[in-house]
Amino acid sequence: MNRIWLGSVAAMGILACNSEPGPSDVPDGASLLEAAATTYTPHDLGTLGGNRTYALAINSVGQIVGGSTLANGQTHGFIFTGGVMKDIGTLGGDYSEAFGINDRGHVVGASKKANGAIHAFLWKAGKMTDLGTIGIRSSAATDINNNEWIGGSADGIPIIWKNGVKTRLKLPPNATYCAIAELNDAGRAVGQCTVRQIAKAFRWDGDKVAGLGTLGGKLSSPSGINGAGAIVGQSWVTFGNGVHPFLWEKGTMTDLTTQGASQGFSPAAINDRYEIVGVWGNGTQIVSGVLRNGSVSQIGGAIGVDTYASDINASGQVVGNTVSGAGYRALLWSPE
Repeated sequence: MNRIWLGSVAAMGILACNSEPGPSDVPDGASLLEAAATTYTPHDLGTLGGNRTYALAINSVGQIVGGSTLANGQTHGFIFTGGVMKDIGTLGGDYSEAFGINDRGHVVGASKKANGAIHAFLWKAGKMTDLGTIGIRSSAATDINNNEWIGGSADGIPIIWKNGVKTRLKLPPNATYCAIAELNDAGRAVGQCTVRQIAKAFRWDGDKVAGLGTLGGKLSSPSGINGAGAIVGQSWVTFGNGVHPFLWEKGTMTDLTTQGASQGFSPAAINDRYEIVGVWGNGTQIVSGVLRNGSVSQIGGAIGVDTYASDINASGQVVGNTVSGAGYRALLWSPE
């Protein structure tokens, strides 16, 4: 599974349509209540020497990836395993970020090369491999499944890498920009495309591409897909009535405000138990929580400290980060 952090170079450029919400992007959701709440214990993952770390993805065995600044201010991708945060290096430049990890501990992301170009990479067995791009475009790999399929994009062209071979995915009619957010072990991918200047959610299944629709408005944006093909994200309801979270499954988009979430809930990921992790504004700060069985359990959230959950694994472990005056800290929240 994977997520993209707003502060990343790739998220602000190559993958702008797939960035995590920042403080100004999440509507207030003070009505989101905790019912039958699960308690979560936070664990600080540490840093690579700087004061900005953020966790973006976690696999089923609890390995975590993300990005951290070094003491010199550079941002490098990391893998957190066995209680240790490890710098995975770069493709020769001064930047890398890790966006996805599979259950084998193989990591994908984006890194700057010595010549300044940003390329997608695969990291495994301690070695980072350049996945290349299309033409002279920048590229980024956003997710990797357990069959070693890698999803990503190159400046608006959606790509799947299989056995080192790049395949362009089909674009929807009139689409000018697409990017993959995530793919499952069946090879189904979900992402966002700009069609006639309007951003909409799409899914790819082999050589087929189809829109997910909306909850009534014009815009929709997906954030995650589980093994069964269920997809979560956000959609405009109607203009003037705001953005609602959705669950899409078997051709039907369900408004999650009817399933225990508030209008302000912004889903980040969904696991195979249909637990949905996300964030919302409670009127004073950004908080995170897990929606399950029609109720939300809030994760942490000390006064004055915003939390941004990014991913959830099969065991219900959640990763993300906190943001305060002291900087960003990558965290793992474990359910009790």
